[in-house]
Amino acid sequence: MPTDDPITVLVLQEFRLRAADDAAAAARIVAASPPGIEPAIPLLTSIEDRRDVATLRALHAGEMSETDTVERADLDHLVSSWAAPKHYGPRVTERSQSPPSSFRLAVTESGINAGSAAAAPSDGSGGNDGSSRPIGLVWIGAPVGTHAGLLVLLGGYDGPHEGGSDSSGWPLPLSRELGVRIYENRVA
Repeated sequence: MPTDDPITVLVLQEFRLRAADDAAAAARIVAASPPGIEPAIPLLTSIEDRRDVATLRALHAGEMSETDTVERADLDHLVSSWAAPKHYGPRVTERSQSPPSSFRLAVTESGINAGSAAAAPSDGSGGNDGSSRPIGLVWIGAPVGTHAGLLVLLGGYDGPHEGGSDSSGWPLPLSRELGVRIYENRVA
């Protein structure tokens, strides 16, 4: 969905909960935070360790991140450690008009983003086995201040994922070995 006021930065906040049982309370706090121009992304939980969670926000020009400070203060009693927030310059920020029902996020600090090789156009026939899912949101960002890394968020219309592997084609069981952190929203 094109806009006259494009997303200028994606802000990733990763943190570790004191206990995995705190995820439901943390998810309620994140859900209660006031949204910005972009729809709110729910709390995302690591597929490898339920204590590792993340929030992601998209900011437009002039939008401030005061919500992040308030949200962090509200979450602080549930959190054992905070990573420094990471900022990503948007590469792709597309969404449909109806909000997705589930999200999956992949983050890596490896890979080089230099250059701008244009993607070859697709005729839609490449490897589709009939199990495709509708996508309602795609955010791809490159880290600000470095040429290595990538952030990919997909929002779909299926229910939240509950297992460590599915037919989406993401190498979920090997994510840590590949240097990729994968998060998804889960049913609490």
